[in-house]
Order: sequence, then C-alpha cells, then structure tokens
Amino acid sequence: MNKSEFLNLLESELEELPDSEIKKSLTYYSEMIDDRVEDGESESDAVASLGSIDEISKSVISQTPLSEHTEKPVKQKNRFSLPVIILLILGSPIWLSILLALFSVIISLYATIVSIIIAMYSVVAALLLGGAAAVLGSPIIMYTNIHTGIALIGAGFIMFGLGIFSAYGTVILSKLIIKFTYFIVDKIKYAIIKLRSAKSSQQMEGDLYVQKL
Repeated sequence: MNKSEFLNLLESELEELPDSEIKKSLTYYSEMIDDRVEDGESESDAVASLGSIDEISKSVISQTPLSEHTEKPVKQKNRFSLPVIILLILGSPIWLSILLALFSVIISLYATIVSIIIAMYSVVAALLLGGAAAVLGSPIIMYTNIHTGIALIGAGFIMFGLGIFSAYGTVILSKLIIKFTYFIVDKIKYAIIKLRSAKSSQQMEGDLYVQKL
C-alpha cells in the first residue's frame, strides 16, 4: 500500500470526525511517512510500519473528545425525520431497557473497582501500622516478659515487611485496574461514536426517502 492509498483509507475510516480533526490526522501520518522515506525506507514499508488502518482509526477516534463527534451530525441535520421518530417510539421499551442495564453495569463496575482499591489500601495500612505498633510497643512488654517482647518484635517486623510488600503489589494492581478502566471507557466511547454515526446515516437516509415520496 502506498501513501496515497493509506491516506484515502484513513480518511474514509475517520469520516464521522470533524473536517479539522481529519485534516490534522492526515497531516500527521503523511509527515510521519515522509520522514521514514527520507530515512531510507520505501513508501510501502513506511506505510506498513504504521500498523493497520483499523487500529489507527480506533486510536484517533478514541482520543477525540465526544463533543467533537457531534459537530458533523448536528450540521448535517438538526431535526429528526418522521420515520426515525416512529422507530424511536416503537423501539423505546427495548433501547431504554438496554441503556438502563448498561448504565447499571457501568456504575456497578466502578463501585466494585473503588471498593477493591479501598480494601487493598486498608490492608496495607493495617499491616504497616500494626507492625510499627508491635515494634514500638515491644520494649514495654519486655519489662514483664522478655520472650513475649522478642516475639512481638519479630511479629512486628514481619507485619511491616508484609505491609511494604503488599503496598508494592497494591500499587501495581491499582495501575492495572486504572488502565483497565480507561480501556473500558475507550470501548464505550468508541461504541457511542459509532452509534451516533450510524444514527446520523439512518436519519439522512430517512430524510432522503421522505423527500422521494
């Protein structure tokens, strides 16, 4: 695939974006291909090294704010046609139920994620504070029972060590959870964008059909 074919395909994949965003992306990838060609790569190799059109378009669309995606549909038509209104009314029991179920799943997912993160940090805090308290309090216990005091020091260091180890693991898990959350949000955002694009196309087709009648 040469540069011209690549840019044409990319432009068609980004058609639901505003013209300014499309132009920005095309310019960026065009310059990237030119830079690699100047470094000695062939045009086809430079294009191939960028990755698949599908992945590139998904990345560009997901990084564009949702508010930007409404610009084209609003400019194309600012009202619903009669066929679309009828379809929305007839299908409202289905799509409203789906939207409510999706909203409930999203809320439950975030509540679970927050609960897990809070629980993990609570365990870490308990181990660190418990270990520190055991070590600091062991000299007092030694006055009454030296063996218990020594055991308490050992237990305190073990708890503190477990706390540090758990803290490291908790930070890693938290980062993974946050990345997973961003991944889910991007997928939902991408689905909303595609749905808006599909609705806009259906609306325009419905308007053309009414005009023909």
